[in-house]
Amino acid sequence: MNPLRKLTGYRRQRAAVLLVAVGAVASGCGTPSPRTAPDDRIPFTAATVTDRGDGRFTLSWTAPGAGRVKVYTGTAQVRTGRAVASGGGRVTTTVRVGGRADRQWFRFVPSRGEPLTLADRSVRLEGAANVRDAGGYRTADGRWVRMGRLYRSGGLQDLTDADRATLRRLGIGPVYDLRTRSEAAADPDRLPEGADYRRLNVLGDGRTIANTVPHSPDEARSLMSGSYRDFVSAGPAPEAYREMFASLPGTGDSSVGSTGSTGSTGSTGGAAGGGGAGAQAALYHCTVGKDRTGWASAVLLRALGVPRSTVERDYLASNRYLERFNEQALHEVPEKQHATFEPLMEVKEKYLDLSFDEMDEVYGSLRGYLHKGLGIDDEELGRLRAELLVG
Repeated sequence: MNPLRKLTGYRRQRAAVLLVAVGAVASGCGTPSPRTAPDDRIPFTAATVTDRGDGRFTLSWTAPGAGRVKVYTGTAQVRTGRAVASGGGRVTTTVRVGGRADRQWFRFVPSRGEPLTLADRSVRLEGAANVRDAGGYRTADGRWVRMGRLYRSGGLQDLTDADRATLRRLGIGPVYDLRTRSEAAADPDRLPEGADYRRLNVLGDGRTIANTVPHSPDEARSLMSGSYRDFVSAGPAPEAYREMFASLPGTGDSSVGSTGSTGSTGSTGGAAGGGGAGAQAALYHCTVGKDRTGWASAVLLRALGVPRSTVERDYLASNRYLERFNEQALHEVPEKQHATFEPLMEVKEKYLDLSFDEMDEVYGSLRGYLHKGLGIDDEELGRLRAELLVG
């Protein structure tokens, strides 16, 4: 029994939690694409979009040497035609946008250099927690991870019909379920028709956070530590992550790892609000989207060239995204057991460090892990970057 499922008492919540919300790659981990003249590059060194939840969005950007920046908005990533803001090379401003969309997109257009299209990372679903875009981060060499192509989340067993419609509009194709067989059987994903379901069991059937209820805080912390090392080198984990990376849309063999679908198999077609015309998005998840999913995101972002400090901030953001979910979960267990379960409910930098330490100890480096652990050679890594990076 997954202890996090015990915390929530297996209950289905109609009013589920609303979300309030790869430094340089290790030496030798593939060769970056040649960079051209400055005007061909994205000049933004920082940029974010924050949805305030009331129709207002806070836009922030830093773009040295870009001249004036104009910002346009729209409800589809490929259609952002209405001007809402402008300014110099370093601006933070809040704008109001009428109506409500699955995602509101903003295109930052500099006078010099290439534009950048971003949205708030949060995807608000009634029946799932910790749902967010895995992209929108800057790499060490100045490129950006494309948004609208990769999503991460917690369990999808409680999706409403409206949630499923949202995922369909986002163009979700492959859905990678990183849970164990027993977890998936107890709480099967409720996916939109056309989503291509793939279960990739990361932890197997050993004693892990997926199937062990701790009896003390120390045991809970020990389970977390052991599981984070297991993500890297134990049991089925390397093969599960390899299959996920090898079959991401546009980057490899889309048939790898398929274990059946809850709807019709195959493509969902174009992503109306996602990665552009004809683009297909993917989603990966575990029970609450923080541990197995957190390591998947960490490896992916590092492989793409995102600095480790940025990766760590993305990983730790699960604490914020799951705050209300965790509060509700703790209400369902006696107060005297809170201290025992709390270590399972939070992410800490030291846990992620354990995974990176295991990677270095077993494989020598990120490049060694990608090559030997996940079977991703430089050619495949190049395809992954070409598909998921802009600039």
